[in-house]
Amino acid sequence: MSSLPQDAEVLRRKIEAAAQSFAGSPEHPGEENFLFALEDTATGKLVGTTGIVAHVGLTRPFYSYKLSTITQASAGLSVYSLQHVLHMVNDYTNATEVGSLFLHPDYRRDGIGKMLARSRYLMMAEFPQHFSDVVISEVRGVQDKDGNSPFYDNIARHFFKMGFQQADYIYATQGAQFIADLMPRYPIYVNLLPREAQTVIGVPFEASRPAMRLLQAEGFRYEGYVDLFDAGPTLQANCANIRTVRKSHKAKVTAIREIRSVPHMICNTRLHDFTIVAGGVESENGGVAIDADAAKALGVGKGDMVRYAE
Repeated sequence: MSSLPQDAEVLRRKIEAAAQSFAGSPEHPGEENFLFALEDTATGKLVGTTGIVAHVGLTRPFYSYKLSTITQASAGLSVYSLQHVLHMVNDYTNATEVGSLFLHPDYRRDGIGKMLARSRYLMMAEFPQHFSDVVISEVRGVQDKDGNSPFYDNIARHFFKMGFQQADYIYATQGAQFIADLMPRYPIYVNLLPREAQTVIGVPFEASRPAMRLLQAEGFRYEGYVDLFDAGPTLQANCANIRTVRKSHKAKVTAIREIRSVPHMICNTRLHDFTIVAGGVESENGGVAIDADAAKALGVGKGDMVRYAE
């Protein structure tokens, strides 16, 4: 994964940045990086991860290609031409980005992956002041069986003079300055590209389709922006319109007891030890009752506030 490269030092920095972000003391305010860890509480095993970057592009440029349409006509020749063009842009500067979604294969069942993905939106609902109105997610683009990108190989490789995997690793570990240094800023006419590059623009990698469907179920849509390297689609949504954000509720805990309802996502309302669990919730006495295991994991008791979503 680009956002979680196999580099111990990079991962250490990401974990430290996440700890600082949850503590409310990020190195660069506004660029909080909230990294989540999914734990199987029955075994204590770490089984998944996901994350949120509060605002992209503030100190590290965030590049995309915008696919647009140009029309030209010659009345004298009775020729009408419609062309698709890629422009390198920074349109998503200041947007919130969700990503780093990974779940251990043994746990890809029972809606666990869906809960992991949706946990990010429950946090956005509780702490909207930390996030942008625009939320984006970059979906991995098409690669072949050897990990090569047909889009990259026909465009960026000519300027970077290195393979896709190496360029992706440099971007993940060192930032985007080399993109600004080496990539041309001129528009690229799609019909001048080889066919294998044209056909993958805005197309997700097969293994990324389930994650893309989860995004679409929450209200994310493709608006013609694609990744600079592999042309994977970037999906976007208005934060307030994300399904989990809209349908979440906040209430006071009025009882802690056995609950027989369908499990909900429940979170506490403290940033420094923000926690989300799967547990039972029932409306009661103007508030909610939750089960004892959920209360213990969240560190809440009667009279405390929680946010939840079915």
